[in-house]
Amino acid sequence: NRAASLVRQLLAFSRRQTLRPQVLDLGDVLNDLSMLLRRLIGAKVKLDVVHARDLWPVKADLSQFEQVVINFAVNARDAMPDGGALTVRTANIAALDAAQLKHKGMPAADYVLVEVSDTGTGIPLDIQDKIFEPFFSTKDIGKGTGLGLSTVYGIVKQTGGFVYVDSEPGRGTAFRVYLPRHVPGAEAEDNTAAPAPAKSVA
Repeated sequence: NRAASLVRQLLAFSRRQTLRPQVLDLGDVLNDLSMLLRRLIGAKVKLDVVHARDLWPVKADLSQFEQVVINFAVNARDAMPDGGALTVRTANIAALDAAQLKHKGMPAADYVLVEVSDTGTGIPLDIQDKIFEPFFSTKDIGKGTGLGLSTVYGIVKQTGGFVYVDSEPGRGTAFRVYLPRHVPGAEAEDNTAAPAPAKSVA
């Protein structure tokens, strides 16, 4: 089981894993996941799930999205050994608002935001640009593979989304995942082949 899990992580961060995307309401997904999250983070950490109203649908692999959130939650728990608060928040981000965020590499479009924030120890600024690299870990030897966040990065990228971190030592960490809004019918239009040009008769 450990070997199979390791292979899945390797495939995910190399973006070669076969995803089974489906249209999801992330509010429902997170509600279903909240009981597991509470067990994972333990009694000393308070979990708060805050949903936006009329959340847009996204198209993603359910189990892989759950893995992303679980990974964030486990990292948050480890960063709060004496307890704290974990907040999972969702929101619709319209294209105009996305443009104003000025996130590097993220084009202006409609997204659904999933933010996982904690009140833990935070991540030093000098390593924040390394945390999504494979085999990089801030945990003690034997306590982390260094594949968790690189797996997250691979899953999010393969889904067409973006992930960013905002952290300050002593003040906690927030991971923000932006997934493209799913518009029913848009894919069908994109996949419609343009008619071949008529051949001229000599």
